Amino acid sequence: MRDVCRSWRPAVHGLWLCLLAGLGGCGPAVLEEADAWGTEEASIRIPNSLSTQALVFNALSTNKVANQLLGTNALAALFSPPGHPTILNQLQDPAARQFMGYLVSCALANGQNLTWVDPFTGGTQTWQGKLGICPAWKTQAPTQACLQQVSSCLLARNNAFGLRVELSLRGEHPTIPSVFGLEPVTPPSEYVPLSSQRLASFEGCTGTPVGAARDCGWSGDAIGACQPGTRVVLGAGGKDPDTCLGTPVGASSGSRRVLRVCEGIHGCDHGSMLPWLGESEGSCGTVAPSVAFTCPAGGHFSVMTAPYTPGQLGTATVQPASPSVQYRLPESSVFRIREGAFYGTLFDPDALAAEVFVREGKVILPETVKGSVYRRMYSCYDSGWSAGVANATHRVCALPSTGSNCAAQVTGACVNPANRTYPSSMCATDDGSQVTGDGDYEKCRDHHSTTLWNYPVTTYLHSACDVLDEYSQPDLCTRSRPMPKRP
Repeated sequence: MRDVCRSWRPAVHGLWLCLLAGLGGCGPAVLEEADAWGTEEASIRIPNSLSTQALVFNALSTNKVANQLLGTNALAALFSPPGHPTILNQLQDPAARQFMGYLVSCALANGQNLTWVDPFTGGTQTWQGKLGICPAWKTQAPTQACLQQVSSCLLARNNAFGLRVELSLRGEHPTIPSVFGLEPVTPPSEYVPLSSQRLASFEGCTGTPVGAARDCGWSGDAIGACQPGTRVVLGAGGKDPDTCLGTPVGASSGSRRVLRVCEGIHGCDHGSMLPWLGESEGSCGTVAPSVAFTCPAGGHFSVMTAPYTPGQLGTATVQPASPSVQYRLPESSVFRIREGAFYGTLFDPDALAAEVFVREGKVILPETVKGSVYRRMYSCYDSGWSAGVANATHRVCALPSTGSNCAAQVTGACVNPANRTYPSSMCATDDGSQVTGDGDYEKCRDHHSTTLWNYPVTTYLHSACDVLDEYSQPDLCTRSRPMPKRP
């Protein structure tokens, strides 16, 4: 399952600076106004956005009463009008609303949603389902399996920085195997790399712009792989645009089509430099498009297609001229770097190391917490990292330099190839049986070995530094083992 890990930088002024600097002696902080984070309001309406800070300090999961209510009741009973008074009060915390957007996107399925009406303003907010881990939670109390797998999903998708990062989530579902199915063909991301901004080219057109240079009305086709520095030719019915020799490459049908090629796994807008690699609205005196470009250093490219005139119907079957170029890559080939696994439960009020309160409209945050705020959430790391503990700590802690304000405890290597038994390996296997070959860690243990956690979520990255790049510490994402060969 391909997903994104995205977060935002909250504007909490002195409080946020105190927390990020890791200064000692910072007492409980009060958020003076709920809309002190108001500039980020748009982000919390998108289910793919959760910061580590919002995960560890929000007035729902990090409050014993609210946490208990979440873990024992149907979501609609708590949030849909009239709603539970405790939940309504806690939702004055912007981080709690952001947390709920993420929870709903993990738990509920496409087409399901949960609407909350602000009792103070009358405004409404609707959170959209996406992954469908336990869609029954909307109308029924959740099972322990549901709570554990949603917890794993939430932890896997948090990100300490204001970045949108593409992820592949893998795991096993007890009743709905398709939840963690992998895409047979992965389309390009529609967002500016490491940004929450959607590319203009994927938005609808206004007016009647035509041709390949316009930045609207495009669709992502697929991702390809090539040998860096080599010449690549792609077509949707056109010949090699430089030589005009040989047979046409690919095909088009219906209305006239245009092509655009971009560096990496993201789409791009029109330009004359990277990430734009080229585009075509015809070749060799015909309207059949083809593009020639030099394979970028990263070895991946993305293709976008569109009608020459917006709104017209047709198809473009894009193909490479050389069999050495791979195209229409599946998710398993685009995301090949196994990061680690996330498991445990957020929904244990007795295991909270701190609490967040809302009193008279003010959000009261706790002091800095050494270690994990959630004492029953865990993360293990893939043994291929050179600095696995540091990598995982920076992934789950808002203050990694001091190991504080963490969303989970780092347990160790998920599976140590030299010794696959506990405690050298925290998980029993590195490829669960439900989907053979997807490389998901299963049956993982915590430090105490007394609990077997059956619902971990394993994450895969496209590039090793995708999640931690903002720390500017390359050693955090150095691999001790080479990247696996592409299928």
